[in-house]
Amino acid sequence: MENILEIKELSKDYHGVPALIDIDLSVKAGEIHGIVGANGSGKSTLMNTLFGNPIVRETGGYRGQILYRGRRIHPKSCGEAIRLGIGMAHQEFALLPDLTIAENIKLGRERTWKFTNRLFGPKYSFIDRKRNAAGAAQALHKLGLDVDVGIKVINLATNTKQFVELAREIDRRDLQLLLLDEPTAVLSKRDGLKLIEVLMGMSQAGLGIIFISHRLEEIGHICDRVTVLRDGRVVSRYNKGEISISRLARDMIGHRVNKAIAPTRDLNTRPVISFRQFSVDMPGEALKGLDLTVFEGEILGLTSLSGHGKLALGYGLMGLYPAAGEVIYENQRIDQMNAKANILKGIYVLPDDRQGLGILPEHSLAENIIFTGNQVKNQFAKNLLRPFGFLDQKRADLHVGQLVNELEIKCTSIKQKIRELSGGNQQKVCMARALTVDPKLLFVAEPTRGIDISAKEKILKLLIDLNRTKQTTIVIASSELDELKRVCDRIAVLVEGKVFKILSPDSPEVDFGLALAGEQSN
Repeated sequence: MENILEIKELSKDYHGVPALIDIDLSVKAGEIHGIVGANGSGKSTLMNTLFGNPIVRETGGYRGQILYRGRRIHPKSCGEAIRLGIGMAHQEFALLPDLTIAENIKLGRERTWKFTNRLFGPKYSFIDRKRNAAGAAQALHKLGLDVDVGIKVINLATNTKQFVELAREIDRRDLQLLLLDEPTAVLSKRDGLKLIEVLMGMSQAGLGIIFISHRLEEIGHICDRVTVLRDGRVVSRYNKGEISISRLARDMIGHRVNKAIAPTRDLNTRPVISFRQFSVDMPGEALKGLDLTVFEGEILGLTSLSGHGKLALGYGLMGLYPAAGEVIYENQRIDQMNAKANILKGIYVLPDDRQGLGILPEHSLAENIIFTGNQVKNQFAKNLLRPFGFLDQKRADLHVGQLVNELEIKCTSIKQKIRELSGGNQQKVCMARALTVDPKLLFVAEPTRGIDISAKEKILKLLIDLNRTKQTTIVIASSELDELKRVCDRIAVLVEGKVFKILSPDSPEVDFGLALAGEQSN
């Protein structure tokens, strides 16, 4: 098939720091072309350039050529790219939170009443909400998701938002090139495989797809060709029969990656927090009468299939969603689920939704890292006796600089706006904010979502070290069962919003498979 996209000598820098250097790339109609690389290697910058993201133009534009269907293009806006037949599912969702699922999927392509079309013209016609809802539900059904499309996006779990983001694109009839930036990062492996089957069917119908993922086994399974980026340059290319996970990992990072593994140990059985008949009304991830005790100093894993409640525990505790039931923390009952009060008690939740809950996009990296510590605990005030004391900038910058070095956050300076960082580096900033408040009990939701294999192991090792050196009790909610088995003391499997079974990390794979399906092992 002919090339639908050709990129020639594409270069881009941010404030003098190169992000892309002389990139050459082509995508054929009907091809799934994989792009892999470490955080900060230029993957998201490449996608933003192709899709006309304003941040590219606002920071000086780019150099080089982009040829689409044989014609040179200069996408100056996302709207222009969409009109050309280019679609994109973003790593950080481009959804309108106060609109419903159906309104987001059909935005800009609404079906209207024929009578009012004739009466007022298409621009001022009345929207046929029933037909729009049916069309949106059909798009989601193609992805294997059946949900009430009248729910507002703000009330959805992160994995459901990912399906809505994808449904918006596959609902388009004019789509010819689809850019996918970490589309499976928030999905379980089961849901990820389901999505991959849909994408393979779409490519067979002639759709060109650029597929970015840190899950290298997915890259090997789905892609016809793979391009590897490192530090903004193409370092290698592979065809279908040449792709191997070990080669891709080596080329991405440039060195061998050692996996983080926590040695087994005897647990302290003193409860630090207990939940009794705890329910959280989180759409798509509700808890329904959960009973669970977390022991002091342990790392407890929470896992489940999508929609069975693993993400809701910390959010309910912090009052982000309505919660009911009994919570006992350090032998005292928590009567009010309040974020500030619980942070002061030593509890912190690291959210899975970076964009919506994790970062302040228009603020600097430094401001993001110290925000909670300074606002809630007054950690960096010059005069601790005054609740509104001036910020001790020198102390704050020293603290931020140490964390930037420790977590290897790739940035031009600590004053750089966080929205300019890659998704993986944004995740590290969120982790740095959690470390700043020095919690006694840390809830972490999908901590390795959307970050490269080297950064994943650094984050996991950091959690192990935090637990071992400071005796911080950690609860990790994750779809990545392999990671939980390497770092956790116990793993609780949730089914339909309740704890179905608690397993040892060295339990057989079949026991986890049966528990996730709600079946008891013999």
